[in-house]
Amino acid sequence: MAENDHISVEDQSLSLRQIIDSSPALLHTARPDGYLDFFNQTWLDFTGEPLEKLLGWGWTSCIYPDELETFVRSMRESFAKGKPFQETSRVRRADGVYRWMLHLKVPVFDSVGNLSKWNGSSIDIDDRKRAEEQLIKSARESQRSQFYLAEAQRLGHIGNWVFDPAKGFEYWSDELFRIHDFDPVKGPPSSEQYLAAVHPQDREFMALLMKRMLLDDSGFDVTKRIVRANGEIRYVRCVGTTVSDNDPSKRIGVGIDVTGHEVLTQELRRREAYLAEAQRLGHIGSWVFEPTGTFDYWSHELFCIYGLDPERDPPTLDEYLARVHPLDREFMAALIKRMLAEVVGCDVTKRIVRPSGEVRHIRCVGAPVIENGRLKRIVGNAIDVTDYELLVQERRRREAYLAEAQGLSSTGSFGWRPSCNIVVWSAETYRIFELDPATKLTLEAIMSRVHPEDRTLVQEATERASSKGDAIDITLRLLFSDGRVKSVRVLARPLEIDSDGLEFAGAVIDITEAKQAEERIRRNERELRTLVEAIPAYVGTALPDGSVEFISQSWLDYTGFSREQGMGWGWGSTIHPEDFDRVLASWRAALAVGAPVEQELRCRRGDGTYHWFLYRSLPLRDDGGNVVKWYGTLTNIDALKETESALQTREHQLLGIIETIPSMLWSASPTGETTHLSQRVLEYCGAPLEELVNRGWEGFIHPDDREETTKAFGRAISSGESYSAIQRLRRADGEYRWHHSMGEPLRDPGGKIIQWYGLAIDIDERKRAEDHLRDTRIKLAKASRLATVAELAGSIAHELNQPLMSILANAQAAKKWLNGAPSNVTEVNSSIERIIRDARAADETMQHIRALFKQESFDKKDVNIPDIIREVVRIVQEDPKKRDVPIQCHFEESLPAVPVDQIQIQQVFINLIVNAIEALEGQQVAPLVLLRAVTDSNGMLIQVIDNGPGVDDPDRIFDAFVTTKEKGMGIGLAVSRSTVEAHGGRLWAENNKTGGATFNVALPLSHARPTTAHIQEYA
Repeated sequence: MAENDHISVEDQSLSLRQIIDSSPALLHTARPDGYLDFFNQTWLDFTGEPLEKLLGWGWTSCIYPDELETFVRSMRESFAKGKPFQETSRVRRADGVYRWMLHLKVPVFDSVGNLSKWNGSSIDIDDRKRAEEQLIKSARESQRSQFYLAEAQRLGHIGNWVFDPAKGFEYWSDELFRIHDFDPVKGPPSSEQYLAAVHPQDREFMALLMKRMLLDDSGFDVTKRIVRANGEIRYVRCVGTTVSDNDPSKRIGVGIDVTGHEVLTQELRRREAYLAEAQRLGHIGSWVFEPTGTFDYWSHELFCIYGLDPERDPPTLDEYLARVHPLDREFMAALIKRMLAEVVGCDVTKRIVRPSGEVRHIRCVGAPVIENGRLKRIVGNAIDVTDYELLVQERRRREAYLAEAQGLSSTGSFGWRPSCNIVVWSAETYRIFELDPATKLTLEAIMSRVHPEDRTLVQEATERASSKGDAIDITLRLLFSDGRVKSVRVLARPLEIDSDGLEFAGAVIDITEAKQAEERIRRNERELRTLVEAIPAYVGTALPDGSVEFISQSWLDYTGFSREQGMGWGWGSTIHPEDFDRVLASWRAALAVGAPVEQELRCRRGDGTYHWFLYRSLPLRDDGGNVVKWYGTLTNIDALKETESALQTREHQLLGIIETIPSMLWSASPTGETTHLSQRVLEYCGAPLEELVNRGWEGFIHPDDREETTKAFGRAISSGESYSAIQRLRRADGEYRWHHSMGEPLRDPGGKIIQWYGLAIDIDERKRAEDHLRDTRIKLAKASRLATVAELAGSIAHELNQPLMSILANAQAAKKWLNGAPSNVTEVNSSIERIIRDARAADETMQHIRALFKQESFDKKDVNIPDIIREVVRIVQEDPKKRDVPIQCHFEESLPAVPVDQIQIQQVFINLIVNAIEALEGQQVAPLVLLRAVTDSNGMLIQVIDNGPGVDDPDRIFDAFVTTKEKGMGIGLAVSRSTVEAHGGRLWAENNKTGGATFNVALPLSHARPTTAHIQEYA
């Protein structure tokens, strides 16, 4: 101890430092401003940071980031006030884990009271912090559990208790006090108090149960009734058991207020009884169907519905389907399979056949019962809806009848309750108003369809109906967006039924057609009256007894009668006295038998003169054949009577004229039967009329002419064409004379033949003169043929002259080239080739002339006219005498091909071009020949134009043997025209206004593809 008393200060400081560094607390010091200037080794070990990083305020980097700002602010506030600091925060350990620390800092003052330092420590309270949190959480959980238990008891009306059979109740929960309506402040009731609250009818039972608890430790579960202080009866289920095996004397249990359940159970039992009775009365049975495909349950009523024994088990699926009507069986089997496969219910109506053969309609409704996502069973009911189905079928039938009747009569129905503005329409009403049945009906929507001029009428009618209950009977118009208008009649009557307000039933009748028909009738009546007054006859009607009920105004104007005077039998006073008895007798006879009347009579005009009338009257009969009215007309035929008289006179005159005509006249019916023969016919034939009718006249025709004459007459009759035939007719003396018979049909305005009229002219003398003329013509023809031979010889010479002249020119050229020194063989060969070519051309010309003699057809081909003309120009200019005249060719672009005989057409153009060149000889002007070709829709026109003297007679120069040249034969132009016309074309000439002539060749076109030509000039 003595040595220890003398320990140095250094040793004491070292010892204190060791104590501080080994302290389990994190110790530190700070300057007065809060700058930490010391940390013990525990601090450094805990944070794993070097001292340099912790000094000052660096140590705050170890504070949990979310708590740093609040922690530092609180510490600075303590430093500023110089008061101790205590705060908790989480500090990061060297391994990165944050642990809760309790930080304490206390100020150190010097002797004069100035703050000189802060000493502090940080103690790890993480475990304590977590324990506190767990304790708080457990306390909260306990409170929550107690609350949940109390709330559950309150919501479930369940109270718990502890009971000692020897002492009584030790514990009652709050809910149990509420169930029994006891005061919790007084504590649990005694056994006597408890039994006093039990319903008198259950009290003895409960007392015995409480005594039995002393004898055995078995549990119990009973339901009793209690009576609350206010007299209310509640059902309480009491369930109890021993507290534990160590203490079997005490019981613990619950009391459950099952009043609602008991009431519901009683209600359920009552409803089950009602349901069973309702099923019996309503013919409704219930069933349960298992996923295995079997029925688990059928109610008693369901057996009765199917006519099966209720004492037996539910039927199998096959037995069930056997009871289904054959027409519904396949559908029901498929439905059951689908219900099991897709886990769906059903609501279908099917037919069954009872064992007795009776057919019943059954509505089957089922719903699946699903537990844990799997089908457990399908439950449902079956309702015998036979009577309903029959009523529905009858209702549908009647609705169909009503709808069809409404459609046929264009009558729709509706219902209307003004108090709630409910309107119900039938389908036909929608159709009449042309509204979609899905449209919500309001008076405003209906009024929008009403014609603007009729809306006031409708509003007034609906207001009277809704306010006074007046019936509605109005006619209005409906106006549609496209301008159409419908006329409808609306009828409505209030219904005498028990209702909260007025209710109307009505009909809407589309009377558009009726209105139109009425308008047509009125229009027709006006037109008929106008027509009656306008027709040139007097019209009237009479009753079945013959008395007049209507007569036209024109008749009254004629007679000068008033309408009253003309009615009844008053009209008879206008009949001429000589006709009265006859007319009256005929009229009464017609009335007696109901036969039509037609007679002529004279009636007095207002000025006293009588005119002839034709009276016609027809009866109108009803469906029974009885005369209901007479319709008659009086037509003024006074002028007709005068005309008839004049016609009779003219007829006699016409017959006289006919008999004086120096020909034999006849007439026949449309079928050719003789209807009249003039007297000359009868006298010529020497036979009576009877012998000539019925085709008897054919026997008077010469046998050689008879067949041809009858055929010609038959053709005329059948075709309606004019008849003309020349034949010999036998005269009464037996001599045959030539006659020309002719006939023409007389037609009505429709073109139908109503009569044939004809005559036979004696042409015997003319016939003999024709025979003499024919003999003379034969002799003339022989002379003409001789002249034709001479003409053809000239034509042949003309046609061959040009190729022969070309051959001669080429031969002379060849001779010239051979005689040259030296001989030009090339030119000689060219001349020989041209000679051969021209010889072939001459041969082809001869072939075509031979074809003309044999009357063969031309060899026509589609050719290019410009190519032919160029070839012609080449041939013509081989003649040295014709080379000096320039020839120009002007052709249109894309000229079409023309179907011609190339050789024949070449000869035509050679002739025309040579003639043009020869016509220019000796002229003062520079000669020029122009060739031009153009087309139009009718064909192609080729023109040969020269500037020579022209022609004297453009038409006559085409006649044979007519020529303007000194050595010409007059054959070329005639042959050229014949050739062109043989090709279906034309050739003509015309003089130019500026001098010269133009020869035009028009040829028809073919449909070949056009060829292209060019303008060239040849000099």
